[in-house]
Amino acid sequence: MEVQIRIAGAAGQGLQTAADLLGRALTRAGSFAYLYTDAESRIRGGLNFSHLRCSDQPLHGISQQIDILVALTDAAVTEFSHLVSTNGIILCNRENTHPRTAPFTLASLLAEIGGDKALALLSAAIVCALLDIPRGLMESLVRDHFGSGAALESNLRALELGYRKAGELDHATRFRIAHAPAKAPRLWLAGHESVAFGAIAGGVRFVASYPMSPSTGTLTDLAEWAREASLVVEQAEDEIAAINMVAGASYAGARAMTTTSGGGFCLMTEGVSLMGMIEVGGVILIAQRPGPATGLPTRTAQGDLHLALHAGHGAFAKAIFAPKNLQECYELTARAFEVAERFGCPVFVLTDQLLQDSQATMDAFSTKEISQKRGLLSEAQLADMSSYHRYELTDSGVSPQAAPGISKHVVVVDSDEHDVDGHLTEKPIIAEQMCQKRLRKIASLKSSLDFEPIVEGQKSSPHLVISWGSTYETLREARNHLKKKNALFAHLHLSQVWPLPVERLKALFARYDRIILVENNAVPELGSLLCECTQRAHDVFINRFDGRPFSVEEMVSRLTEVLP
Repeated sequence: MEVQIRIAGAAGQGLQTAADLLGRALTRAGSFAYLYTDAESRIRGGLNFSHLRCSDQPLHGISQQIDILVALTDAAVTEFSHLVSTNGIILCNRENTHPRTAPFTLASLLAEIGGDKALALLSAAIVCALLDIPRGLMESLVRDHFGSGAALESNLRALELGYRKAGELDHATRFRIAHAPAKAPRLWLAGHESVAFGAIAGGVRFVASYPMSPSTGTLTDLAEWAREASLVVEQAEDEIAAINMVAGASYAGARAMTTTSGGGFCLMTEGVSLMGMIEVGGVILIAQRPGPATGLPTRTAQGDLHLALHAGHGAFAKAIFAPKNLQECYELTARAFEVAERFGCPVFVLTDQLLQDSQATMDAFSTKEISQKRGLLSEAQLADMSSYHRYELTDSGVSPQAAPGISKHVVVVDSDEHDVDGHLTEKPIIAEQMCQKRLRKIASLKSSLDFEPIVEGQKSSPHLVISWGSTYETLREARNHLKKKNALFAHLHLSQVWPLPVERLKALFARYDRIILVENNAVPELGSLLCECTQRAHDVFINRFDGRPFSVEEMVSRLTEVLP
């Protein structure tokens, strides 16, 4: 059973508050919810929406179907009413002649309780009643959210009225979901929170960032939890300062990260080169949005893969992870810290606006698979060493790392080329040795992160669909729809986009007649990288670059066009 709800209207009308309360209520009731938003870059006005998928099973793909449309403006009815299902209903704020509108308006109900401040809660209450969420559960959420005073009393009246009016609707039972309390408590989390939890699980101790949507949520989460998690969180004066603070904190022995988006990261590239030269780790979250320049600041895209891969001049090790869903936002962010410190290199986590701002019902995260091993020499290890060379020439290219000040050994770094002790040098033989060492580290990192590409779907199909990042859940759901129509394909999704297992990919690609590439960008970022590495180009490119994510319906249609 699934019910899809879209709350649409102008910025400032409480859309996200209503949707968030609904998601929390469904989660506590034992069901699953997934919420994604479509918002204009403005504080007031415009046409925005929050879309909730409610089910007894987790569903994280993007869908356009609507069963309950809460239209807080006339424009919302005009724009979205054609998407309402045959048995759907429209809850309008004001009078509207659409045949599927409810027999009352939200404005008339608000007049009964005196004022329009409870519009969001009234909308949520009606929908909760239609979904058969116990009123007592919703009331506890309202009390938690609004605290006390006049605001609480107004919203409690709206809650009571909303539940009562929902019962008067014809066939109200058709939207009921069978709630089954979970065996263990579930979480209602946003993607930016999942990234922040992953950072904490990965051992982050220092965060320096300049706010830039859609990465700001992760920064503010970490700032909010700083005292509890023993973090230092610094809002830097700009992105240049932020990346250099990360380099300095890593040199001092702390696991460090920064959060930004494409335009902000452009300013960080020199700092990334610095990290490559002084061989310190650090995690860089790039929450992608469309560019160039300011682009579409509240929209989504997958356009920064090459920006991250080629950031910084000179050859040095780096890794790039691209989570496919909120679970991987946690897992891969945590893993990024271990890799960054172990190899002394920058590690990128590429999310996007869709992943950062969406919310979902999640099982509690586990730390069992997260390595707690540090990459720094301990005081005891340093005490046993007669000498210490920060850039010692090793077969792996990875030199022993020590934090300054914890032993008698001096730890020196320099942004110029240097010798094994870290002192500046321009001697050709030493410069070549150091460059060779960094190249060996690249090879060691690649060997350590080698993986077997996992193919899902119909593996024996002659058609291979390749995706990365946030397109996974929508593609997975589209694959299941097409399976019913006997339109079968193999599906390769890459959550680690650098380094790539080139030889394994070459062997895999040779098994397929056609490669279909799916990306949320104007030019094939992953596709061109795969072609460069494997000499196999994709045959079909399915893309979208208007700042919106693919929907399941669109993906089914686009794939149907290219599959026999």
